[in-house]
Amino acid sequence: MQFCKWILKFALALVIAGLLLCGLNVVVDPFGVFGDRILKWYSYDMVNNPRVAKIGYLDQYHGNYDSFIIGGSKSSSISPALLNKYYGDARFYSMLMYGGDFHDYEKTLYYIVDQYHPKNIVLHMSLQEIGHYHETRDEIKKSMHAKVMKESQFLFYLKYLTLNPVYAYEKLEAYGKRAIDSFEYSQIVPESGVYNKVRRDAEDLNDLDKYLEANPQFKHGFGKIETVALDKNVESLRRMKEYCEARGISFMMITGATYTLEMKSYNLEDLKEYWAKLASVTDFWDFTGYTPVSDEPRNFYDVMHYRNPIGVMMLGYIFNDPNVEVPPGFGHYTTKDNVAAHAEKVFTKPSEH
Repeated sequence: MQFCKWILKFALALVIAGLLLCGLNVVVDPFGVFGDRILKWYSYDMVNNPRVAKIGYLDQYHGNYDSFIIGGSKSSSISPALLNKYYGDARFYSMLMYGGDFHDYEKTLYYIVDQYHPKNIVLHMSLQEIGHYHETRDEIKKSMHAKVMKESQFLFYLKYLTLNPVYAYEKLEAYGKRAIDSFEYSQIVPESGVYNKVRRDAEDLNDLDKYLEANPQFKHGFGKIETVALDKNVESLRRMKEYCEARGISFMMITGATYTLEMKSYNLEDLKEYWAKLASVTDFWDFTGYTPVSDEPRNFYDVMHYRNPIGVMMLGYIFNDPNVEVPPGFGHYTTKDNVAAHAEKVFTKPSEH
């Protein structure tokens, strides 16, 4: 009899511990999957995993937006505020995600279109997507939302209900430290979805040597990126464009500026083929390759990411803004009729021109 009572007490303790764990994860909500309705620290959630947290945020606030930018981390330098200005009556939100690929973009687009019924979609493409498509992401900070993937929501929310309490502890600890340094845990602006680059944009760019000393990553590139996703990307692009057009949604594709050191990671002949196939699907605004901005490290935050002022130039070129100075030769409206000559120009090393 005594043993049975002990078992019951033990089982009850487990139940209470489980309920406390679930309650902790709902209240603290370190990934924003439950809407972060208590702390409302959406920026922290998005830094943890923007793929998941932005869906949790937009499911509450999507009425504030009617247009979306979809892309990887480079897309953060495309300003929603500037797009609002250029489109005239739009309210853009950035869906930037870490290490995105066309599979992620496509699934995200479907969810946004079906659930939020936008007027405009801007797809931002980098070059590195050519090296991966639909990678398995079990890591909790890189996984997609079950709603986007059309997977079991029960299992999805159960996972976050029973999450390791270390994630909740880290958020609570950061919440306390926020009083000392509000920027450290708020690198994404939840209201727009873009990176908070206030500190990076305040860097002194006058002295190139000092800039390179402070940013040693510009001295090193990275390994070769194999062309494994070319055709899958093109077909994904075709589906996304057709999905938007069938619903009367405007669709624009922009390709991001690239630093010279990044260009060394690609097979340039493969990129020329890639561009021809992309142009067979849609016209697009191209800023990649060897361009007037690609040799200057101060145009970039690191080897992979161009600075916000370059994003301003790109939009200024696209929308023909006379108040934005754009270097001659930076930017090209690429179509199936002019893609061959353009790709030959930007995907040939300068010494080979």
